[in-house]
Amino acid sequence: MRRPRLLPLCALLGVLFVGLLPNLQAQEQDSADLVLLIDGSENVGAANFPFVRDFVVQIIEGLDVGRDTVRVALALYNTDPVIKFYLNSYERKSSLLDAVKGLTYSGGDESNLGAALEEVAASLLSSTAGGRAEDGVPQILLIISAGPATDDTGAGDRALKRAGVFTLSLAIGDSATEDLEAVSTDKSFVLSAPDFREMSSVGDLLNTYINGVVQRTIVVHTEFTELAVEKRDIIFLIDSTMGSTVISAVREFIRRFVEAMPIGPDEVQVGVAQFGNVPRLEMDLNTHSTKESLIGALGNIKPRPGQTVKMGAALDFVRTNMLRADKGSRIQQGVPQVLLLMTSKKSSDSVDEPANNLKRMGVLTLAAGSRAADEQELNKIAFSDSIVFMLRDFRALQRSPGAIVDALTTLAGVVVTEVPTEPVEITTVQTQKVVRDIVFLVDGSNYIGSNFPYVRDFIINVVNQLDVRPDRVQIGLLQFAESPRIEFYLNSYSNRQEVVDKLSQLRLTGGSVLNTGAALDYALTNMFQPSTGSRRRQRVQQVLVLITAGPAQDEVKSVADKLALAGVLTFTVSSGQADADLLRTVAFVPDLAYHDRTFSNLPAMAEQIMPKLITVVGDTDVIVTGTERDVAFLIDGTDNVRADFAYIKDFIIKVIEPLDIGLDKVRVSVVQHSERATPSFYLNSYKTKDEVIRAVNGMQPAGGRSLNTGSALKFMKDTILSENYGSRASQSVPQFLIILAGGRSRDNVKDPAGELKTGGVIPFGVGVKDADPRQIQDISHNPSFAFNVKEFSELSTILCSCWMALI
Repeated sequence: MRRPRLLPLCALLGVLFVGLLPNLQAQEQDSADLVLLIDGSENVGAANFPFVRDFVVQIIEGLDVGRDTVRVALALYNTDPVIKFYLNSYERKSSLLDAVKGLTYSGGDESNLGAALEEVAASLLSSTAGGRAEDGVPQILLIISAGPATDDTGAGDRALKRAGVFTLSLAIGDSATEDLEAVSTDKSFVLSAPDFREMSSVGDLLNTYINGVVQRTIVVHTEFTELAVEKRDIIFLIDSTMGSTVISAVREFIRRFVEAMPIGPDEVQVGVAQFGNVPRLEMDLNTHSTKESLIGALGNIKPRPGQTVKMGAALDFVRTNMLRADKGSRIQQGVPQVLLLMTSKKSSDSVDEPANNLKRMGVLTLAAGSRAADEQELNKIAFSDSIVFMLRDFRALQRSPGAIVDALTTLAGVVVTEVPTEPVEITTVQTQKVVRDIVFLVDGSNYIGSNFPYVRDFIINVVNQLDVRPDRVQIGLLQFAESPRIEFYLNSYSNRQEVVDKLSQLRLTGGSVLNTGAALDYALTNMFQPSTGSRRRQRVQQVLVLITAGPAQDEVKSVADKLALAGVLTFTVSSGQADADLLRTVAFVPDLAYHDRTFSNLPAMAEQIMPKLITVVGDTDVIVTGTERDVAFLIDGTDNVRADFAYIKDFIIKVIEPLDIGLDKVRVSVVQHSERATPSFYLNSYKTKDEVIRAVNGMQPAGGRSLNTGSALKFMKDTILSENYGSRASQSVPQFLIILAGGRSRDNVKDPAGELKTGGVIPFGVGVKDADPRQIQDISHNPSFAFNVKEFSELSTILCSCWMALI
């Protein structure tokens, strides 16, 4: 194989020396904003700090300080950066020198250079602090450090580079050099002194660099160049146990790599997985079809704790779960398949057979290791020994990524079109049997506009995690703005790839009017029908995912209630100008509403929504087949209802009178509550209606001063409606809960009620006298299941509604 050529993503194009003698034009522009960032931690120490202070004085004395020439700011850093003075604090050199001479040693164990760089970018170079970048004045950062950074420098470094700041550094000793090379404009601008007493020896050279920028004799251009690369599928397989600093460096390397690639379904595709003891999918090859959404999703790559890694299992995971056509792999089209494994440890399982299986498929596997990684092991993994890269630290990739980038973009080999084996069962999403009808209702208006690719990638990310086929998950989609437009029905496509292909072709409908309520109603009427693929009659959970970015311009809440009553579980996903508070009321329960003002974060939201999308139930179709029911009453048992307790007992008896009570038919339980819940009897306490009625007639108020309905609802979920106490929820027997309160609860009712609803329980709320109507509504499945009467004697007026649901 030929020797790799260097292809740096961030290329220093040149340092141009255009003249050493002053001239009139140069004098007119002799200016700069200089920030001095000084290590004030124990890396320096109290005994050595005077040497650093004297050195700073030496630097300033060699500058033309003034309001219109060189402005100087200074900050010390240890755990946190401390700004000593700003660019506009001093206009005279004498005042500036006095301020420097008055500096004292701060001390501290931490040396958080990253936090200090972020502070410089955010505060010290701003116009309010005296920065003149908007006037074309060059900005310079001089870092003086005596030890390694104790935090991640990536974010601050990127911010400074984006702002065009010229960064140079002085490393005292040799332990700070690596970090300073990473953040400096170029490593040639990193000077070093063997100890503090030798600092003055590099002062003249530093002043030459600074004055070269001041006089415009040094001009540095930094640009990112997109590489011309043929089609290829590239997967990054990352050791997730490497710690936050290293993972940040790896994430930044991938980001810079992606920025330089022609990303797209017909060009370069990128997938990412992590591994520790078990592999974890971050994104498939076809999860992100645009460069922007892919870069936005990289922020979700987070470190995970762990002491051991299983590289063999991780390699098998890639082969069986990612190198598949339905996951975006184009292996059968002859597109090169490239895998880069990055680790800092030795594997705790065997890599031999998994690596050989990949080689037999023709996958071009690269391996990069650092620290405790075993080079011989990586040689077994890699397609060739020449593409094994041993690094002292993965942070070095930010400075010299060339060899790995070159290999990723130029390697070629024979692609063997071997059919992958069945997927390895790794995650819950991939292995559990999910049966749902899911309809996406997508805002196609101008509120989405150019952000539509993020919306499309979110949907694709969700679909790629589902087993799409007629007997499992079915997908339908319609767009809306002023009016709705059906893109495809639940029964239009029979597999995941067909759905993804259609999603990739979606185009925004456009429009400035957003009739969300009308679109919700249209979706209910047209998408959740047997003729269009709905399996509602087979009791398959019906799900609607509303995605919107603008304010609804018609009534939505009543339509949302209509969807809930029809047995549709509604999720909302929103961004931009959407009303997040309103959408929480549109969702089946508030926990199913997801909002992020930043569109680029939407694709990553797929991972947040997925667990609930495939597990939460919300069947509100109370006209159900069969005669089995579990009916529980949670009634007010406080002293406040003692005089009206007979009305409460009469209400319970009249509700259950029409029911066919028996252990294999309708089971009934009654619980009283005040400060705490007190069971009167359980679902499996009595076998006949007569026994239940006698038990109700014999009840006396439990007593108590106030209501804690929230904790009582939790008790109902955890105890009364559990299998141990007679619940048949696991046998798909409908679960009903009737809550009756004569006063306001002192605790939160919304969260425990939400858990009941998403657990498949259908709660009715009945409020009497001093009950809070808002709490009754929060308790109930939806507003149609909430009832309020002024007196206990009026309870009989709501019997009809209860019978309609229960019989």
